[in-house]
Amino acid sequence: MKIKIGNKLVGNNEPCLISLEPSATYSNLDEAKEMVKAVALAGADAIKFQTYTPGDADRIMGKKDIMVDFTTATGKKQELVYDALKRRELTKDAWRELVRYAKELNLAFITAPVFSETIDFIVDIKVDAIKVSKGDINNVLFIEQIAQTKLPVILDGREKFDDIDRAVKICEKNGNRQIIIMHCPSGYPVENSGVHLKAISAIQEKYEYPVGFADHSPGDIMNYAAIGLGASMLEKTIAIDKTAEHVEHFMSLELDEIKDFVKNVRTIEAAMGDPNILLKSRVEESAKRSLVAKKDVKKGEKITVDALDFRRPGDAGISVADGFTILNKTATMDIPKGTFLQWNMLN
Repeated sequence: MKIKIGNKLVGNNEPCLISLEPSATYSNLDEAKEMVKAVALAGADAIKFQTYTPGDADRIMGKKDIMVDFTTATGKKQELVYDALKRRELTKDAWRELVRYAKELNLAFITAPVFSETIDFIVDIKVDAIKVSKGDINNVLFIEQIAQTKLPVILDGREKFDDIDRAVKICEKNGNRQIIIMHCPSGYPVENSGVHLKAISAIQEKYEYPVGFADHSPGDIMNYAAIGLGASMLEKTIAIDKTAEHVEHFMSLELDEIKDFVKNVRTIEAAMGDPNILLKSRVEESAKRSLVAKKDVKKGEKITVDALDFRRPGDAGISVADGFTILNKTATMDIPKGTFLQWNMLN
């Protein structure tokens, strides 16, 4: 199954959709626009945000003292979740401008809403796809409202299959089969052993929908492995300065790294090729060999293994592939040593 996000198709045999995410790494509209522009200039396909409007961080955090652990270049740190969410808040006018700006630059706009009213708002400003964040994958009423928009739905696959199954069924029940399931490792950043790349294949086996990979590891290498495993979409965080000591910066790409990231993805895609190549020869005839008389063969003599040699090219006489066939055949003429054998020489 293929899903359309903006003007891009997502699915088997389509170019991997590259979505880059400022997430919590901006603190105002100007920084957000700077990152949108960098993503577009790098040749990526989409930009992804979480749509927080003023007051949403207060509303979503019933307890404001919850901490999140993360790593920086200087070691382990902690930050209030409330502070990380508060940085994402932009006015509705700012969000409208950001969506408009992204589309002017030919980027699809993907976002994760936080409240029912947010869903109505992002539909109104014409986003291209909606992501259900990890904390909402069990929020059945919320998912139903998202499914009813008929926009593509991207499911964060960090929860167990039971919850993903339920979310998929809610979308299907509401007539929305535009679903992408993302394998999203946990951690800020995730440890290598926690990436679990094989989960991509497990999700592919279970569902008919495209499967993507959301990377929470430092650098870019895990994304390239994900493409090799068949990921149809990549989501990677970006930052203006990844040394900033906040929750998602250390695992992000800086803006001057994005272009190489996109180039590497496309290079690997081109190298993936077509498995049907195994159904045809890729060896030129000049590299193959034909059967040659290893010694003088007299008329009436039977051909034995001892009488055969193999020389290039492969189209100068009987192919070595027919070696079994000519054994014990009889020479119809004298065949001098070094002669490329022809069928009319044998009976």
